[in-house]
Amino acid sequence: MTAAVALSLAVVPAASAEPDFATVALTKVSGWSGPAGGTWTTRGGTTARQKFDLGVTNVAGHDEQGLSVFLSFPTDRLDVTGYTGDGWDCWDVNDGPGAEGLRCTQDHLIVHEEAWPTLTVETRAFSIWTQDTLDVYAEAGGHDEVHAAQPFLIDTST
Repeated sequence: MTAAVALSLAVVPAASAEPDFATVALTKVSGWSGPAGGTWTTRGGTTARQKFDLGVTNVAGHDEQGLSVFLSFPTDRLDVTGYTGDGWDCWDVNDGPGAEGLRCTQDHLIVHEEAWPTLTVETRAFSIWTQDTLDVYAEAGGHDEVHAAQPFLIDTST
């Protein structure tokens, strides 16, 4: 019986899902507080600004080009006031709930285990208590998209 079990395990293929082509990381730069890996917190208002970096690293095992990222967040709670990053082209997206945020493309050719240039995004949080996530969806070269999420809180308490 043990031989039959071992044989059946050898015949069953391993997971057939394509491994992620990239790793995606969001890093707070300024205006956010909270522990690494935890919920970021900020205060809303007309003058406060928040910045975060978006890093995407190629782990596909070969060169990649034509990166596209979509940063999804509630645009009635966070307003993008600017972005910087070598070779990034970004524009606002507002196609309704769940399809609003910022779309960005990057054309640099990146070899395996190198990162695309960092994208720094600056936002202004509105004075509306909010608990949500910054969601990033990255795709390139026909690979399945990679998703990363960063929980955030806009605190309006005094």
